[in-house]
Amino acid sequence: MIELAKTSITITARIDAIFEYVSNMENYKHWFPGVVDIKSANNLTHGEVGKKYVEILSLPSGAVELEIEVNQCDINRLFSTKGNLTGILPQMKVTFSVNEEKSCEVNLQYHSRNPELTATSDIVIALREDLSIRANKGVAQLKAIMEQRS
Repeated sequence: MIELAKTSITITARIDAIFEYVSNMENYKHWFPGVVDIKSANNLTHGEVGKKYVEILSLPSGAVELEIEVNQCDINRLFSTKGNLTGILPQMKVTFSVNEEKSCEVNLQYHSRNPELTATSDIVIALREDLSIRANKGVAQLKAIMEQRS
C-alpha cells in the first residue's frame, strides 16, 4: 500500500464518544472536507465489519460516487474502511488512544491499495498534496465538533 496522507490530533473528549462518531461514516460529511454526501448502503450497524456506505466525493476532476466498506473495527482503538474508487482503491485507517492528560489521540491515515501505483505515479503525487490538506482540515474540524459536544 502507498501512503497518501497521515495526520494526528489531540482531542479533549472521551475516546468512546469520538470513536462512536467517527465509526458512523454518515458523520464523515460533517468533518471531512470534500465529502458531499454519504449514506448507509446496507442494514449492518455502524462500525460493524461489512457495513457499507455510498459516498459522493468532490475531487478536482469533479464529483465521484464510490462505495466504502468497513474492513476493520476494534472499539475505541481502530476503525478502517476501504473504498472502490477506480484507480486509487483508497483505505482510511483511524487509530485512537488516550494520552497522559486523558485526552484522545486520533491518528488518521489514507493509503492506496492499488498495486499498480507507485510513489512516483502522477495520481499519487497529486493526491498526496490534496489529501494532506483535507486530512489536516478534517481532524481540526473533528476536534472542534467533539470538543463542542463534551
